[in-house]
Amino acid sequence: MDVELPARWADEPSRLAAVRMMREFSTSVEPVLANIVRIAAEAVRAPMAMLTLVEAERVRAVVRHNIGVTQLPRAASPCARVVGDRAPLQIPDLLEDPRYAVGPLTAVDPGARSYAGVPLLDTTGNVVGALSVLDRKPGALGPERAQLLGLLADQATAILTLGAAVEQSATEAAALGRFGSDFISLITHEVRTPVAVITGNLELLDELDDVPDQYRERMVSAIRRNADRLVRLIDHLLVTARAGDALKATVHRSPLDLSGLVTDAVRAAEAKAKQAGVALDLHIEQPLRVPGDSTMLRTAIDNLLSNALLFTQAGGRISVRVSQGSTDLRDATEITITDTGVGIPADEQPLVFERFYRGAHAQRTEAPGAGLGLAVTEAIAAAHGGLVRLESTPGVGTTVRLMLPLGATRPALELVRN
Repeated sequence: MDVELPARWADEPSRLAAVRMMREFSTSVEPVLANIVRIAAEAVRAPMAMLTLVEAERVRAVVRHNIGVTQLPRAASPCARVVGDRAPLQIPDLLEDPRYAVGPLTAVDPGARSYAGVPLLDTTGNVVGALSVLDRKPGALGPERAQLLGLLADQATAILTLGAAVEQSATEAAALGRFGSDFISLITHEVRTPVAVITGNLELLDELDDVPDQYRERMVSAIRRNADRLVRLIDHLLVTARAGDALKATVHRSPLDLSGLVTDAVRAAEAKAKQAGVALDLHIEQPLRVPGDSTMLRTAIDNLLSNALLFTQAGGRISVRVSQGSTDLRDATEITITDTGVGIPADEQPLVFERFYRGAHAQRTEAPGAGLGLAVTEAIAAAHGGLVRLESTPGVGTTVRLMLPLGATRPALELVRN
């Protein structure tokens, strides 16, 4: 009995091409994927986990945790059903399903009894494989743990995509070689930290039946906040992997109220600024509209605000200004964010827009982040035909200007020449 993937999917050749690319480049990010698979097992309290790619005739385990199976016939793998249905799958008892009751997953002693898997989708929508957890006893994941498994699957796909993008460019491959160990440790840390918070709070909610409402809400809030942190990291990885023409093609432009977008971003940052003891000012010279992707531009603004808050001490000030006109770009609007933070040394300033770069201060203070914020912001600006400029003085502060064309985005930037 085979799983009829080609009959279900008209785009099987495209999917298999994506699988081959992911398999070829998975070795460059295998240490990070191994950590995600192990974290997945820990997060849902499952003894076994694996990340698999579903090929034409078989399912290949790219990384495994406490499971000896390296590959399976497609008919014997629930992962193939995840791919075929393009949806999560839970099998509370494998022995009750004739397709898997006798097979590699249940044959070992003790064999797997339950299965849960979520699909891995690449940036074009191809389902290339699955992130799966298995238990030696029957049962199903609750909704919270199923959601967490889905977040980790998105994380794994983003890292696979990034690995492919880096390997495809000799320059980027050299850059990864320079920052390779930092990349692995940073991404692992950035994944493990929010997952540890999510898992800890889920365990408390599971174990304590009489949690007072105010504490329960606090736990749920922590889960939601850290899940959002994972999603932001995924988005950042995907943006940097698609930088250039590929990212430009994904921009969904429509006329948007840039002044309102900045206002909303500043309001969202006010609570964090107040908690940090930092004053946050907003000055809008006039309402401005630009053609752009509101989701991408909000990400860019949030990144700049987050950096300013991260490196401005208590008692400091962050000023945000929206104005028309720019010294670097004709017919532009300019978002200027100035802080009174620690500043950036002159020798580090040319490097701050490189992916995964973290300055000496960030490393010394173990500031959170994967060194992607400014790279993402610059990529988003470029995709809109815009620019990002940074000026900084150590001990005085930093000013970052995000410039966007007011009219239709031109193929090439039109710089002011004096």
